[in-house]
Amino acid sequence: MQKLENFIYSVKYLPPILYFGSVALLCYDIYCNLIKETEFLNEYTEAPLITMFFLMTYLGAKKYQKKNSK
Repeated sequence: MQKLENFIYSVKYLPPILYFGSVALLCYDIYCNLIKETEFLNEYTEAPLITMFFLMTYLGAKKYQKKNSK
């Protein structure tokens, strides 16, 4: 897990791209399901996106907590 975290933070704009990209794709999937009544993402692509969203949220909260404790 530490290797993945170090890799994500080693690239300058990778954390915001991963977070907001996953949010945008999940929101567009919800839009397609509700408004267009079609399926944009299948379960095999949706599960990794949800995992990426929660992982990036966890890393952001961990970084924020570490920043506030100093």
